[in-house]
Amino acid sequence: MKVLVVEDDKIAQLGIKKILSSGDLSVELVLAENGKEGVDYFDKAEAAGTDFVLLDLNMPVMNGFEFLETIRNNEKLKDLPVVVHTTSDNIEDLNKCRALGISGYFVKHIDYTVYKNNLQNIVNYWAESKQKGVR
Repeated sequence: MKVLVVEDDKIAQLGIKKILSSGDLSVELVLAENGKEGVDYFDKAEAAGTDFVLLDLNMPVMNGFEFLETIRNNEKLKDLPVVVHTTSDNIEDLNKCRALGISGYFVKHIDYTVYKNNLQNIVNYWAESKQKGVR
């Protein structure tokens, strides 16, 4: 399973790597530091086979909303699953993301165990969907 992680926080990146490398799934993580790097990634051959995007909202250069707008306007990427992974529990942010066609939204929980379980559940869900040929 290949996951593009669009996240500017180095500590969050390390946590994601640690959690996803400790599970039963074989997960290839590709890191982008901001939305622009995430969009640019899809111009590369290595982007083929990306199963879903784990997206932070608050980033420099291009934020998560701008990233979503850009890929949803790209015919090849418009249906790519994007799960928002953010510190924002603001209902307006959630609604804006829904309008931009997200596949999921979860708030980075302060309790590591809860956060780890949430992240593993999301990755497991997309892995099972891939096995079933559902997207």
